[in-house]
Amino acid sequence: MRAMSDPAEMSGRDLLEAALRGAAPPPPYVRLLGMRFIAVSDGSATFEMPATSELYNPNNVVHGGALTSLADSAMGFAVFSTLAAGETFTTAELHVNFIKAVTADSGMLRSVGRIVHRGQQIAVAEAEILDQQNNLIARASSTNVVLQRRPAPAQPPVGQTAPPPVPPLGQQEAAPPGAPEPPPRFAPPPSALERTAMPTVSPPMTTELISMAPIARSKRKIRTFAGDIAYLRTGQGPPLVLIHGIPSSSYLWRDVIDPLSATFEVLAPDLLGFGDSDKRMDVDLSIAAQARYLVAFMESIGVHQAAIAGHDIGGGVAQLMAVDEPQRVARLILIDSVVDNNWPVPDIARLKEPAWDQIMVNIDLRKGLRKGLEAGIVTEGRVTEELVDEWTRPFQDLRGRRAYLRAARSLNNRDLTSRSKHIEEIETPTLILWGANDKFLEPRWADVLKHKLRDATVEIVDPGGHFLPLDRPDAVAEAITRFLTTR
Repeated sequence: MRAMSDPAEMSGRDLLEAALRGAAPPPPYVRLLGMRFIAVSDGSATFEMPATSELYNPNNVVHGGALTSLADSAMGFAVFSTLAAGETFTTAELHVNFIKAVTADSGMLRSVGRIVHRGQQIAVAEAEILDQQNNLIARASSTNVVLQRRPAPAQPPVGQTAPPPVPPLGQQEAAPPGAPEPPPRFAPPPSALERTAMPTVSPPMTTELISMAPIARSKRKIRTFAGDIAYLRTGQGPPLVLIHGIPSSSYLWRDVIDPLSATFEVLAPDLLGFGDSDKRMDVDLSIAAQARYLVAFMESIGVHQAAIAGHDIGGGVAQLMAVDEPQRVARLILIDSVVDNNWPVPDIARLKEPAWDQIMVNIDLRKGLRKGLEAGIVTEGRVTEELVDEWTRPFQDLRGRRAYLRAARSLNNRDLTSRSKHIEEIETPTLILWGANDKFLEPRWADVLKHKLRDATVEIVDPGGHFLPLDRPDAVAEAITRFLTTR
């Protein structure tokens, strides 16, 4: 695989992140095979490709050349992510072992390329290809030659005039003096979804913006193929990913992060469409899609396996991650989780009614969100003004409220019921935590979930409401720590 031709002042990692956000078109062969570049971190890159009958060879299975291209792309971009500005590379040797035949029934194929060795001139990479059921399809390795940046041209002797520089192939000649500068190479094209900027707060609502809670100010962001994901990261030790539900954000975990970070590296992302993560209009916000986004998130930050804790719809996301990416999920913690068809709850399901499109224009969500918190928290004094503010802040403007509506309308329990048999095959050790006083998802669902999974234990927290990490953070942190350190 040849490296992409890109501006010399950008590193390989910068160029790949630009490609992830759509600022550069994919190479033609990527479009031809239907591949997608979905994640990058230093020394690692991930590609997806649907297994379709259009890629069949005469034996009615996907051609090995297509599979090779998928693995080669993942390895090539992994190498590319390590390049300094001005460097490029070329593949000198490529080796592939085909392990299992692939048909259209194999679903979405995924290949993760990783650097094995990176020297000054040689980079060795490897990749695996997995099908949608996480079966190993192929293994590949490559040897790549890193081509160093070319030295600057020598200055001509005194008295001689240097010849005009020859522009690189495909680049335009320099513009004459006074001409407008050409647009940046990676300026994204105008989006078909782009609209006139909306006011931060829609009249006649209050114009006083809600301040960000202190813990939320420490969020970082990472770019994935579906948008920027905001997240909290703290502590050292085995990684633990905390997945919130609706209508919350990583702030749900505010009081359990510190005690857990004494033992674990805690990562608490905002799901796309929630919190401070991107709220793009064209992104699927179903829990099945969120599971894919979180896999890309983990890959992008270099976490290849973690304990996964999910609350509410985050528990559904966690279940699907354990089904589709079992090697990534070391342990599973499900807290007042969705299961089977017990969701979306009526207060969320009603948002699918068309009337809400207009209602959302000027509704103040603060009152409704406070009411939900008060119904989901039983401990006296836990519903504070700061909590209500941070619960409301991501949805305080019209763009945020429309994102909330899209997120609610994307919820479909078929994401779990259609995978019921696969969920029943989850072998990952699982802790099920449930509030005894959960008014949204009754505690009986804890037993339903326990009997679905092969290795699960249940703990009922009494007293405790639906928003258990906010309501009883002491019990949640203690139960998670005990579960992850004694099994």
